[in-house]
Formats: sequence, structure tokens, C-alpha cells
Amino acid sequence: KVVTGGIVTVQDSNWLMSWTLNRQQQFRDQPKDQLCVWVYGLFPDKPGNYVKKPMTECTGEEICEEWLYHMGVPTDKIESLAKHHANTVPVMMPYITAFFMPRAAGDRPDVVPDGAVNFAFLGQFAETPRDTIFTTEYSMRTGMEAVYTLLGVDRGVPEVWGSVYDVRNLLNATVNLRDGAPVTDMKLNFIEKAVVKKVLKKLDGTDIATLLREYHVI
Repeated sequence: KVVTGGIVTVQDSNWLMSWTLNRQQQFRDQPKDQLCVWVYGLFPDKPGNYVKKPMTECTGEEICEEWLYHMGVPTDKIESLAKHHANTVPVMMPYITAFFMPRAAGDRPDVVPDGAVNFAFLGQFAETPRDTIFTTEYSMRTGMEAVYTLLGVDRGVPEVWGSVYDVRNLLNATVNLRDGAPVTDMKLNFIEKAVVKKVLKKLDGTDIATLLREYHVI
């Protein structure tokens, strides 16, 4: 299986390029030996690092070349791979990429602005605490927040799942990022192995050790 585990972003990309490989096959008729990759950039008007043109002026082949460059492919192989081993279809999607544009507090209106008594903002471009846009739940929560606030309904909007603060989810994510392999299977030198062994010995019999075993970290 080939899965990135989420979106991978190149921080030093001039286009702020990201890509993701979701579980294959993405399409019913997609051959088993082909992968479907989603690549996008948030600064499409800037020249690329490898292809010295704005993303908006590039062909699919050139966008693929820029991606391969950031993937670390040797430069003498990039052109051939992009030309003969990939089919890249460029698409302009301003509404979808607008979700991920950099923003600051105040760029989006609060669902119910201070002092508002008969109007509210709903959907992906309204600001509500703790949630992440690009989900159906976000749109639903903004609607509920608007109705409950304006009509004085004594009911709480369902809480956002706080997985980022749950150590069990973090442990589970760690193992899944390693395709299910426990951390103790990592390639370590003699000193590192000795340190891990000593730490695990100290943890033996504690709740921490129980959690590590339960989530297959060790």
C-alpha cells in the first residue's frame, strides 16, 4: 500500500506545494500498477524552485517536474519521468484552495459577530473556535451556533473531538505512521537500543507501559 497518511507540504516550496497519496485504487478502472497523486500549490503566481515559471503558466508536465524536484528525484531523471511515466492534468480550483490560504485572526467573521441580533455567518468561511474547515461538521456547527445564539436556545454545540490532546490517539497515530510497526522495531545503534531498553525497564508495571503495549507502540 502507498499512503502518505495525510497531506505532505514542502515548507520551502515557492508555490507552497503539497501532495497526498490516498489509498489506491482511486478509480474503479485504475490499473493496479498506477498511483493517483493529488498535488496543489497555494502560491501559484510565484516562479517555482525548479521550473522558473508561475504555476498558473505551467503545463501538467512542468508541474510534475516541480513535484519530482521537491520529492528529491535526481535532476537528470526528472524530465524523462514527468514526460514518459506520468500523466499530469492541471486544474484551477480557486474555491477549494481558498480554504487553505494563510490567514490571521479577524480575516473571517465570527459566526455571530459582537452585537449582532438578527444575522449570522454560516459555513466554511466563518470563524468558530477549535474546529478545522473542510469538513461537513464545520458547516453544521456554524449553523447550530448561529441558531442557538440568536434564538437564545440553551443547548451546546457538539464539541470538536479533541484528539490532539488525547495521548491514546497520538500513540495510535505514531504506530500507523510506521505502517503498524512498533517503535521498538526501529533500526537503532547499540547505545540507542540500550537507552530504550533501560527506559522500558523503568516503565515496566506502570500505566504508561500498559498504554504502550495496548496501542502496539512496543
